[in-house]
Amino acid sequence: MGPLDGVTVVDFTSHLAGPYATKLMADLGARVVKVERPGGDRTRWAKPFLDDRPGIERSGTFQYLNTNKESLVLDLRREGAGDVLLALLQGADLVVSSFTPRQAEHLGMTYEAIRAIADRSMLWITNFGLAGPYRDYSMSDTTLFAMGGEMFSTGLADREPLKYGGTAALLQCGAIASVAGLGAIHAWELHDAAQLVEAPLFNGQLNNVDRRSAAILAFRFSGRIQERPPGPGSGLAGGVYEVADGYVEVTAAGGNYWQRFVAMIDDDALRDPIFASPAAVAIPEAKERCDAVVYPWMLTHTRADIWKKARKVHAMVAPLYDAVDLFNDQNLRDRGFWTEIEHGESGTLPMIGRPYILSETPWEIRRPAPRLGEHTDAILSELGFENQAIASLRADGVVA
Repeated sequence: MGPLDGVTVVDFTSHLAGPYATKLMADLGARVVKVERPGGDRTRWAKPFLDDRPGIERSGTFQYLNTNKESLVLDLRREGAGDVLLALLQGADLVVSSFTPRQAEHLGMTYEAIRAIADRSMLWITNFGLAGPYRDYSMSDTTLFAMGGEMFSTGLADREPLKYGGTAALLQCGAIASVAGLGAIHAWELHDAAQLVEAPLFNGQLNNVDRRSAAILAFRFSGRIQERPPGPGSGLAGGVYEVADGYVEVTAAGGNYWQRFVAMIDDDALRDPIFASPAAVAIPEAKERCDAVVYPWMLTHTRADIWKKARKVHAMVAPLYDAVDLFNDQNLRDRGFWTEIEHGESGTLPMIGRPYILSETPWEIRRPAPRLGEHTDAILSELGFENQAIASLRADGVVA
């Protein structure tokens, strides 16, 4: 069994952050009942699609974010949804929501409304919080980067700030929310304390990894606002270099880093005392002479060859991997990182595997992401609804 085996989570989240938070719980063994609106979570239509053919059950993004969950389609706007909601919540250890405050008030899904139905803890993932001047503002990953203290320090000093690609901020905030949810489960089991756990994405971003918290603390303690660097690397050498079959990342800014880098290149031209001086970075001629040696050397070596040479002398160098490299990486394969799942409609699908290893209560993908409404009838039957009652709910559009 998994470490969360026996825990039931009723999940009203959609899109990215919320589903990632509950995925982390599901992959550790929790039973997660994903309550979807009619038509399903909008991430069911997010790229990439299997074989590049769109379909509600073909989204790779949805498949990844919803492994090990069950799907029940429930229209909270319909009369009759209250009976289903009551039965669901009474069997939950944790309720997770990503409704906006206005949506929750309209649907009767505020924490106060939930507590009136069942005395359960609720993890509520919002954009900017349940109160304050930003309460009802929308948010995107770009907004989160811009306002969350990341973009102002990313990029080059003489250019505009840059955003990292993809949706990393939303997923990282989902991971933080998941930790908060696990804390609520623990408090419920250990102290019999039901509570509201508010997890604004804005707060999560400010407490996140990389430069955000460090830059904020630097200002609070010293008054210094972090500036973007003048170039892609610091020192005479460093940053991303093109090589014979791709790119490598180099750290060689002075001291031992520089000496190890020189040992890797093994060209006496770089052993000139001028390069060992800290002042060399301000001498244009020194930089030009260094580049004249390093760039040709890089372009005549492959990533694997450079990485091998770097490891011998402990130089700070790593190959830049693409998706193919990661899939074929021997370390990941030997350690069982990649796995496959069997989907009832799409067949065998590749899937990213375990992020950590628990020796006695393992992480496990027990089932693929559910088809829309796949478990509606089974869940309702388990909750005590007779077949006739289920048929009536379906006919009235309450469930699907």
